[in-house]
Amino acid sequence: MTAIYKREVKSCLTSMYGAIAIAVMLLIVGYMFRFYNLYSGASSLIYAVFNSNLIFYIVVPVLTMRSFAEERRQKTDQLLLTAPVSPMGIVLGKYFALITVYAVPCLVMCVLPLMIMPFGEPALPISYISILVFFLIGCAYLSCGMFISSLTDNQIIAAIGSLLFVFVTMIMHNTYSLLSQASVSSMVLFLALAVLLGLVLMVMTGSSIVGLGTAGLGAAAVIILYFVKPGWFSGKTEAILKCLDFYSHFESFAYSNFSLTDLLYFLSVAVIGIVLTYTSLQRRRWN
Repeated sequence: MTAIYKREVKSCLTSMYGAIAIAVMLLIVGYMFRFYNLYSGASSLIYAVFNSNLIFYIVVPVLTMRSFAEERRQKTDQLLLTAPVSPMGIVLGKYFALITVYAVPCLVMCVLPLMIMPFGEPALPISYISILVFFLIGCAYLSCGMFISSLTDNQIIAAIGSLLFVFVTMIMHNTYSLLSQASVSSMVLFLALAVLLGLVLMVMTGSSIVGLGTAGLGAAAVIILYFVKPGWFSGKTEAILKCLDFYSHFESFAYSNFSLTDLLYFLSVAVIGIVLTYTSLQRRRWN
């Protein structure tokens, strides 16, 4: 794992991908810091960080699109899969490398609250908490982007997939409030999730039988449950979509509502992304 980690860090920091990611983060955060803290007089960094979510639309696809997709395209993934290292070691090595590159501008951001001191009393605790949350959100997105990259050998497709994931999770808080909470709407959403799960399994396993079978069984179970107990679906639309709502967890910190639940949410998403990537890699190893 250590060798993979060192190789990936060196590859990122010596290529345009790492340079673009770091430059974009520092540019956007620097602009927001200048506007909210130097011009508007905000005492904490939280508003600058909160309004820098454009970073995720650029940095996540740029960093993650090459993590596994490039290995598959160049056929070097076969060397990794036959190397004396476990699939989890490969995944963690690449993931920690992505986090390291992402952490570089986050560490630079830690200097910004100190720059406010000549102009007044900075709110250091909330400023550093906001940077920590910003880092954890990035960790969650990077793990999910890495999983998307493991599903394809095309970097463009991986980048578009990561971009769409960031977009969906950022607008989700505006979506579920507009959708009907009726039972039939929730049933349709569950059917869509069953089909999506089938597609993901079909890509991961390479078996259309597994994918179609999972989608079919899932859809059948949803339809049967709807006719047997339709009231169970009432209000489930909002409950499901809230699980994908990154923005609301991010937003709560903008109003100084520090919550351990929000931190655990992003850590859980990061772990799920790692496990899914491991599962995808393990399947290819046995194939």
